[in-house]
Formats: sequence, structure tokens, C-alpha cells
Amino acid sequence: MTADHGSPPLGGRYELVSLLATGGMGQVWRARDTLLDRPVAVKVLRSEFAGDATFVARFRAEARHTAVLAHRNIAALHDYGEVPAGEAGPEHLAYLVMELVEGESLSDVLAREGRLGVQQTLDVLQQTAAALAAAHAAGVVHRDVKPGNVLVGADGVVKITDFGIAWSASSVPLTQTGQVVGTAHYLSPEQAAGEKAGPASDVYALGMIGYECLAGRRAFEGENSVQIALRQVRDTPDPLPDDVPENVRRLIGRALQKHPADRFPDGGAFRDAVADVLAGRMLAPPPAGGGTRSFAAVPGTGDVPPRPRGLTRVLVPVAALLAGAGLAVAGVEVLGAPAAPAPRAAAPEPVEPAAVLLVADEYLGRPVGEVEAELGGLGLGVERVPQETAARAPGTVTALTPAGSVPVGTRVSVTYAVAPAAVPGPGRPAPPPAGPAPALSEVAATAPAAGDGGADGADAGLAEQPASGPANANGNRSGNGNANGHRNGNGNANAGGGANGNARKAGG
Repeated sequence: MTADHGSPPLGGRYELVSLLATGGMGQVWRARDTLLDRPVAVKVLRSEFAGDATFVARFRAEARHTAVLAHRNIAALHDYGEVPAGEAGPEHLAYLVMELVEGESLSDVLAREGRLGVQQTLDVLQQTAAALAAAHAAGVVHRDVKPGNVLVGADGVVKITDFGIAWSASSVPLTQTGQVVGTAHYLSPEQAAGEKAGPASDVYALGMIGYECLAGRRAFEGENSVQIALRQVRDTPDPLPDDVPENVRRLIGRALQKHPADRFPDGGAFRDAVADVLAGRMLAPPPAGGGTRSFAAVPGTGDVPPRPRGLTRVLVPVAALLAGAGLAVAGVEVLGAPAAPAPRAAAPEPVEPAAVLLVADEYLGRPVGEVEAELGGLGLGVERVPQETAARAPGTVTALTPAGSVPVGTRVSVTYAVAPAAVPGPGRPAPPPAGPAPALSEVAATAPAAGDGGADGADAGLAEQPASGPANANGNRSGNGNANGHRNGNGNANAGGGANGNARKAGG
């Protein structure tokens, strides 16, 4: 069953009126609750995902996550329902019933206005941070904070929505280790590296929203999601416009620190920092040098101590950097020198192998051959894994593991769709399994090791002959050897002139 205007009310209660938006997993409809006679928003799992167990599980998780969150800045959940396949149509159907926010998304506001003023931006950040504070206090990390998920009501109240890929300490993991989830323009560096998201990851995304509101553009752009995610890890955003006050710069600068420990730890701390800015209390400057995630220290380029947090990921071939610097480490001992040891250059720290960043969503739905060629060009091995499914077009990619920061040379498993095997009809036996075609004729030749019969010659071959007449088979083992015989007769086989053998044509 595909949800549509004019369809029977969902659950016998919710009447779809008009389509509001289409997201990654579902369609959002303006609807009417016929029982309570009130307008509501209904999010319906998209029909193409109805047969995918992972998407259905994420949809249920969104209902659970939203249900435990009660806050004025979080769109409230009213109901959840599922319609089993066959009850109202051929497809499994799942839907969420939520509070209808009369207004527009922040993404629509930015598309229309281009750039927001400082006071309006701080108001949006404070209300959104308050929503995240409630979620983080309940143990829920949103993981996909972006302007499209921030709703600005006509009354000025801001509400956050779409907990479809949220993570909760009490929930079953719905993503594989190393899988990258989220939207690249607002993805935290640790998420881009395939690490686990935490409350500080939502803070980074909200900082990216603040930057976009104040600058009138996104902090990072690129030709695709992979390039943008890489820039989240290694690049520093351009400075904010000159008319942005210093205290607001500090607010955004701390939220956009590459290392989670250098940011505001959670939504509550971000909300309180916005309150300090509005009250005129100066914030501490963000840590210097925190605008990019550092690579391993290179001896001879400055005694910069390594960060102790273990979050460094080398995403470019640092071997080339080391070679270009012309570095060498050696111990020098001078004969006849005083007993004091000569100074030695510090040994370089071990450097992680070069890696590439894989965003799984970039490859899903694409032809498997195309994906295999692209991954091979990145220096990765590929193992194809077929998966019988009717939910995807045959030959298209359904999953890719591992994802995130993947060392060059890693073998990546690419799962692709194959059409399910046809079920035999009643009274019709299933076809026998396919096997190798039987040989129509066979010639066997044996020869002792003595003489000139070496192993470097061609082996005896197979030949097919007509049903009548002589059957000849010729082959060389170490020069000349032939076998001639009628269909039921015997012949001699010579290998190198000194080896006798028998050849028999299989009867048929």
C-alpha cells in the first residue's frame, strides 16, 4: 500500500490531506485526526523501504526516541502504527503521527532570506540547543541536526524533529561499526571518521547551522558528500563576516572545534553559552589551533606535542609528506668526545597508513560494477556479496562495509541485489541444479617419466566426433603423440616416440 491523498484513513483514523515534504526515509503529510478532529503531521515510511528490515527498525526507533522526549522545542509524538502486508495492500506500512508545526523549516528560511541577523540567529540556536539538552539528558543523540530538521513556527517557537537515525544508550545498534550516518554539510569530524557520535557531535552540527545563518552560506562545499566530509576533518571554515560581534565568533568557534573535548560538551552547555552572550558576558576564547584535526607530528617541523585524545586520523598519504621534507633520523657518536652522550634526533612517531573516507550512502543504489571500479581506483580491494531481495533493482548496491576512515588496501564487502529465485508452480518440478556440461569424448594418455616425455608439452585434448566413423583424438605431451581408434577400438599413443598408451573413445 502506498500512502496517497484519498487513500483510506491510516489506522482507520488519520486522513491524509496534502504532502508537506519528502525525507530520506519517509513522506510527511498534513493530515486530520478524524477521532479528535485536529490537524496533525503524519510521517509514512516510503514504500520502496517497506520491505527493508533495517529501515523499518529505524522508523520504529524514531518513534521510541521521540516518545521519551517531552519538551516545547521538540515536535511531540502522538501515535505510531503499522499495517501488515496483505491487510490493506501488498506492502508493509509504518507511520508516525506527530504535532503539526504551522511554519517552515529553517532551510526554507535560509533559502529565502540568505542570511539572518545576529539576534535571530542566537534565538534559533538557543531554542535548538534547549531541545538538544533535553534529548542528551535522556541519553539520546540526534546525529542529524541540520536546517531541514529545525522547524520555525509562525509563533516564533523553534522545534527540532526527525530522530530517524538517533542513537540511544538503551537501543539496539541500527548501524554497523564504522558506518557514517548524517548529512555531510553538518557532519562532525568524528562521525566523518566513522567514530561513535556523542552529544558534542550534535553541538558541532548546531555550530555549523549558526555559521550558515551568520555567513549566509555553508561552511564547506564540495562536488560530493565525500569531499565535504573530508573538509570537515581537515579544513577550517573561513572567518565570519566583520559585522559579527567577537563574543558570537567565540560561541561559534568553540562549537566548531574539531576535537569533541574542546567543544561545549552537550546541548545544555551550548544553551547556557548563548544565554551568556545575550547577557553580555564574554566567553573564553576557543583553543588555538583547534580548527583542524592534526596529523601525526613530523620531527624537525616544530616541537608540537601530540594531542592525547587518540582521535587523529591520517586521511592523506603522509609518507609523501615525510619524503618531501627530506627527513632522516640518525645517531651520531664522536670518538674521543666526553662521556656525555651526543644529542639524538627524536624518533618519529608511528604514522597510521594512508586512508580514504567512505560514506556508505554515496554508493547505495548504484550499479555494483561502477562501485567496484571506483573503489579499486581508491586503492581498495572489493569482495562482491550477492543478496536476494526484491526491494532493490538487481545489480545495484545495497550495503557497503566497512565505512568511515578505511586504510588503503582494505578489502571492502559490497553487497548487491539479485532477483529472488523463482518459486516452481504447482505440479511443476523445480529445474535440476546447473552443473558442468559432460564431455562428449575423452582421450586419456599416460606416459612414464623416462625418455623425452617431459611435463612441458601440451596435455591430451578432448574431441567430439560424429556418431559413426572413426574417432580420432590428437594431443601432444612432449612433442608428438597421437591416438587413433574406432569408436569401440583400441589405439596406441606415443609420447616422444618411447611411451605407449591406450586411448578409448567414450561410447554413446
